[in-house]
Amino acid sequence: MIGAGSVVFSKNLTGDLLSFPEFRGATLAYMDVDADRLAVGAALCDKVAKSLGAKPRIEAHTDRRKALAGADFVINMVQVGGFDATLVDFEIPRKYGLNFTIGDTTGPGGLFRALRTFPMLSGLCREMEQVCPRAVLLNYSNPMAMNMQTVSRTSGVRAVGLCHSVQCTFDLLAKYLGEDPAKLAFTCAGVNHMAFFLRVEKDGTDLYPRLFEAMDTRPEIYADNKVRFELMRRLGYFVTESSEHSAEYSPWFIPHGRESVSKYDIPIDEYLRRCDANADEFERLRGVAKSPEPLGPVHRSPEYGSTIVHAMATGRPAVVYGNQPNRGSITNLPDDAIVEVATVVDRCGLRPTVVGALPPQLAAYVHPHVTQAELFIRAATEGRRDHVYQAAMFDPLTAATLPPDRIVELCDELIAAHGFADKGGGTLPPMDTVKTLVPSGGRIFPRVDAAGLRKSWDTAQAAAADEFVQFWHVIGPFRSPHEGVISLEMRTPVDDELARRPDGALDLKATFGWGESALAWRKVSASRRTGVVNLVAELGRCEWCCAYGYAEIDSDADRDVTLRCGSDDGIRVWLNGRQVHTNEARRPYTAHADAVQVNLRTGTNRLLVKVDNARFDWAFGVAVSK
Repeated sequence: MIGAGSVVFSKNLTGDLLSFPEFRGATLAYMDVDADRLAVGAALCDKVAKSLGAKPRIEAHTDRRKALAGADFVINMVQVGGFDATLVDFEIPRKYGLNFTIGDTTGPGGLFRALRTFPMLSGLCREMEQVCPRAVLLNYSNPMAMNMQTVSRTSGVRAVGLCHSVQCTFDLLAKYLGEDPAKLAFTCAGVNHMAFFLRVEKDGTDLYPRLFEAMDTRPEIYADNKVRFELMRRLGYFVTESSEHSAEYSPWFIPHGRESVSKYDIPIDEYLRRCDANADEFERLRGVAKSPEPLGPVHRSPEYGSTIVHAMATGRPAVVYGNQPNRGSITNLPDDAIVEVATVVDRCGLRPTVVGALPPQLAAYVHPHVTQAELFIRAATEGRRDHVYQAAMFDPLTAATLPPDRIVELCDELIAAHGFADKGGGTLPPMDTVKTLVPSGGRIFPRVDAAGLRKSWDTAQAAAADEFVQFWHVIGPFRSPHEGVISLEMRTPVDDELARRPDGALDLKATFGWGESALAWRKVSASRRTGVVNLVAELGRCEWCCAYGYAEIDSDADRDVTLRCGSDDGIRVWLNGRQVHTNEARRPYTAHADAVQVNLRTGTNRLLVKVDNARFDWAFGVAVSK
């Protein structure tokens, strides 16, 4: 496992592999350039093995060549440059008016992540050819299509790119339809993160009419994936990657301003916030790794990696969705494009299936991204800066936001920011090997102080985090007596108690009967960085129900403030016994989604939040800002 310092991923894949009895005595070699993260990852994987009663040989290496020696399978999960490089990819485009949600697949974010990865990944393939030539490479690193172009165009390594978007989205569609996924059939095809479900059936009956009906008649389903449902409404098919990803793959959402971003619940900078949350999770897992306590139950993840290893090692065939060169699988995409289609796996290897032609509107949707991947690999292998410009120019989001001269200037600044690997301290492959008539932007940019940029980001996030209400008492779930119906108007004993306490001071020792349950208040903490209280984690997964959160805010003077609230789904807020806000929404959680002006009085102020949930996830958060 290369990049095993990605400890959650390496832990999950280890659990998947060791869940097969055949692999419980295998040799697992973990490799990372960060010795600290590597040690945590290896220790967690040792705990996974003990939880499963397995006795693998576990090795930890900072030398990649030693880790690869004699390998049968190599799993790549490297993100070159980590958070600091990703922050550069977000902040420089922001100066030009270009904003992202995830930035790991397309556009300048995906392009420069691929360029940073090229020297490492092509080097990994060369070493595999030398020390483990029969090994199969399973690549999990994004951007998938561009990284798999690196593998296929610079080596003869047997490889497949893997993602969980197909299988996870299929389970989600089954849930939207109220069906058991084991009883459904589907065909999916396209390019990674932009594959579409061409067919979803049960007993030969097309289920798309029911999915369109659910989108149009059930607000909680539409609200769970607004961008993806809008794409389905216009293109006729459901796409595999999430709404936050999909929002930046087209010109139809982000470039149309704040109103569009708000309408479709598009979380700008979502990936940066996830990186911050990952940092918190790593510190938590560091403590788990050091603890003498056992890890607890280990459950299989939805990742395909262990299924492939098992099928190839045992000869028992399996079908997965993999990313490999097209070679005729999708007849209206180029043969050397990287496509995602159903793939048969057995002892003979990985054989992509033939899908035929995509519907023309879907081919039109993915073609610009196929073009970007082709221009990327030519830029990296030929050393052509002009192809970097052109790859960015053909990105739909970038093209809808910036004119060509500004795109060129943006790319020049990103190239200078990341620097060249062959000139000390940089990460990019050479870009000026081939001189062409296509001009650069003409400006000279300095290398970016990544550490300074990170410090500025951390300072800003710390200031924002200070505004979140961190400590809560929560109570619930109060299940609706009517399946399929929930609203903030459903009255519970907490509403009755609030009505008897005009100052909003609730008895946190009280218990309430509801149905067959006795519910009591319990202390919880919001996420330090995002302010969210995850009610699925705190109260359990529950649909058609509501819950409450209570907090106290001290103020040293009377002052006007803004309560910024996020919720999944609807939210109602009382301050000192007076209702100050309600929004019966069906939406995923986004911090600061609602804003309400209130007055804090001197002393203790009592805040009560009511959140309802129709289906799926469930959360809330409140920030207090001046």
